[in-house]
Amino acid sequence: MQQKEIIAGIPIDELQEIVFSQAFSDDFLYNKIMTKYAPITPQHMIRLKQQVHDIGYRYSDRGGFVDYYRATDYTDALNSLLDENIPLLLERNCRMEAFELVNCVFYEIGNRDMDDSDGGTSFVANNCYEYWQTILYECNDEEKEKMFQWFRHHQENYVIDYMEEYISDFLLNEFHDEGILWEKLHMLDEKIAKFQKENYSGDSYSAYYGMVNNITARIHLMEELNYSKQEIREYRQKYRNFSEIRSMEIQEYLSDRKYEEAIAVLKESKILDADKAGLVAEYSQQLIQIYEKRNMHKEYEQELQYQVFECMQDNLEYIVKLKKLYSEAEWDKQRERFLQGKTSSRIRYEFLVEEQLFERLLQEIRKNQSVYALDQYEKVLKKHLPNEVRDMYVQYVKKESTRTADRKAYKYLMSYLKKITKYPDGKKIARDIADCWKQDYKRRPAMMDELRKAGF
Repeated sequence: MQQKEIIAGIPIDELQEIVFSQAFSDDFLYNKIMTKYAPITPQHMIRLKQQVHDIGYRYSDRGGFVDYYRATDYTDALNSLLDENIPLLLERNCRMEAFELVNCVFYEIGNRDMDDSDGGTSFVANNCYEYWQTILYECNDEEKEKMFQWFRHHQENYVIDYMEEYISDFLLNEFHDEGILWEKLHMLDEKIAKFQKENYSGDSYSAYYGMVNNITARIHLMEELNYSKQEIREYRQKYRNFSEIRSMEIQEYLSDRKYEEAIAVLKESKILDADKAGLVAEYSQQLIQIYEKRNMHKEYEQELQYQVFECMQDNLEYIVKLKKLYSEAEWDKQRERFLQGKTSSRIRYEFLVEEQLFERLLQEIRKNQSVYALDQYEKVLKKHLPNEVRDMYVQYVKKESTRTADRKAYKYLMSYLKKITKYPDGKKIARDIADCWKQDYKRRPAMMDELRKAGF
């Protein structure tokens, strides 16, 4: 409040002189004042864009690289420039000028070589994207068309390749005027034709997804332009070799409750995508859902068997569903089949706990020599096999003591020695081990110190 009163008491002519003097030596302040109060001329836009270039120059080295220690200040400066100037330009209805400045900042961040460990590039790029949205919302039809053409002609070679996604995403997602939608449709047709003629081989990852992304975008545009379902189906039919397109077909059938048609495509897809294990597993899971919902018991059981015994399992969901279909005697056979197969590898320990096969679980952990797995399942194993778990920890600490050689490792080893004390006869066993170490490793002062700290 005191500061306000002091400033309010300064004579107007003196205050103006202070502002003039400060603005004369501070380009940032000068540009802010001019953006707020002066006519927005081409010369002023040049000054604003020069300010962007100055930021890049200020925070980079001679080679144009922004290192880790300057990266945050660099990206903060760019964001501040946007936040200080874009709202002012929009207040004055200078929408294309605002768009021009955002593009300048996007070009700067999209071509600057920098250490981006903290993700500052995406922070600035996202800010640009949001300002693009704001500007587009306020534009008239003519200005929207200008923006559309800018995005259309700057999809390639304007910024570094991964930054081009911001431009293509905005182009495809943000323009919804009917006239522009038709332009987008023709643009996508050109891109698809180019992929078909030059790039798409079926083996190239980038070419494949470039092709399929454009096809799916084209289909969504057809929906937005009110193409008939038949027209969309006919278009999709040409590209059914892509799993993504068949997925759209499946979802349509499911939405229309055409379950037989969905089942047919899912079965077909299991064959067509046989070399893609993850996709095949997803198709199988979709079939299981349909069969369960439609009370198709025989098909449900068959598909569950396929899922459990042919597809890699990441959780117990489908094995639990399968178990419910069998008697106890029948399940013993199925359980062993699962354990002998390769699809159980990711959930093997979890499954053995579920089945209460604790001795077998301990055998598996012992075979794999995994103390981390032992720690993970210690609580349940300790309850049922305390002596055996204790002995495994004893074996572990004895083995580790022969190869540990620093204080951190010794401290870690003591934690396991203390763990042993919580088992039957564990205090005596742990004490005996500690006494042996004191004799065998008495020339390891750090180890002796950690033994003392641990109470041994």
